[in-house]
Amino acid sequence: MADADESPGTRAMTEQQYEFLKLIGKVQSHNFIEDHIRPWRPAEYQERLVEEQAENEATLEQIRQVLASGLSLDFADQNHHTPLLKAVTQNNVALIQLLMAHGADIRVAHGNEMPLHRAAEFGADRVVRFIIEQGVDPRTPSPFGSSALLIARSSRYSRGVPAMLVQLLLPTKDQRPPPPKKLKGLSEEKVMTYLSSEPPAGVSAASWEMLRGIMDAVFVEAHAVSLAELYEGIESRSSMNPDLVFAAIGLIQAVIVEAPKNKSVKKLSKDSHAHHGDLEINGPLTVKSLLVTGNLTVKGKAANPVGASLFVGGSFRCETFHTEGPVIVGGDLDASLVEAKGNDYALEVRGTLRTPKLVVKQHVVKAGHFEVQERVDS
Repeated sequence: MADADESPGTRAMTEQQYEFLKLIGKVQSHNFIEDHIRPWRPAEYQERLVEEQAENEATLEQIRQVLASGLSLDFADQNHHTPLLKAVTQNNVALIQLLMAHGADIRVAHGNEMPLHRAAEFGADRVVRFIIEQGVDPRTPSPFGSSALLIARSSRYSRGVPAMLVQLLLPTKDQRPPPPKKLKGLSEEKVMTYLSSEPPAGVSAASWEMLRGIMDAVFVEAHAVSLAELYEGIESRSSMNPDLVFAAIGLIQAVIVEAPKNKSVKKLSKDSHAHHGDLEINGPLTVKSLLVTGNLTVKGKAANPVGASLFVGGSFRCETFHTEGPVIVGGDLDASLVEAKGNDYALEVRGTLRTPKLVVKQHVVKAGHFEVQERVDS
């Protein structure tokens, strides 16, 4: 018999428990075919959906039989994931209902995780909606204090769940906790007042309206947001929309509580980074996702590879610059060599692009003014 103070996750699993979790993992979410097949090959999507649904029915029947044999769901794997926590990531409501019928509780924390929050993290949109429809409050924090929306926004696997949660939360926006006496970052009142004016020069009406919508979504849970949270809101939509980036930079400069800071570092500590003020990197820089409202100086080579994005409100200076992703510079770009290659993104410099040599290969390069000694197009 296990010790009284043992909890699920501290005991070794039996062979039956191990095989049961494997069965749960066999239930297909349909996420891949929904995201990558349905938009372009609908007929193939329908065929594969029917196949996956049939396979899921067979797997669910096996799960029913195991549960009918008396297997308790009171166990967890070495990562402290209970059967329910494993199941919510499969995005299959029938599976969740089956586990609930045998005692699984979607309303309580399982270790340090909540079923809703884990489903949101892994883009299980059908399960997220189902759990909320069962009466679970989407504003309920996890044991670590994070909301389901915050977790979904910070996850690269969350698919369309953040947008769905925003729509579900908007009608209950008045249920947010009261604002603190001293707000930090960007307050809702100041942001929405600023955005109620006409768009500034260089920003289209469409981008201005898009930014309003983004900020409405950002404030569904809080009365103020940090610079990082604002950047999370616009990052995924900004790569093909320089207007949106500069609208956001103007918003930050106009309403953020904190004064701009000049910062000098050896390297960036986070993959996604937003800085208000001037930023100096004392060494080479490989960008993943970076927004700087002021000037950016890189004392070394700078690279913006495929999948990365760089947005600078002021001027950008570096030794050499290689880019394959979107880059938007509000001031000048100075480098001894600029290479812009591949993809459909643009290198856009609203000031002067200044370099002895510019190499362009299947890439759009725009500038308010060019000071280039040699341009090579290939």
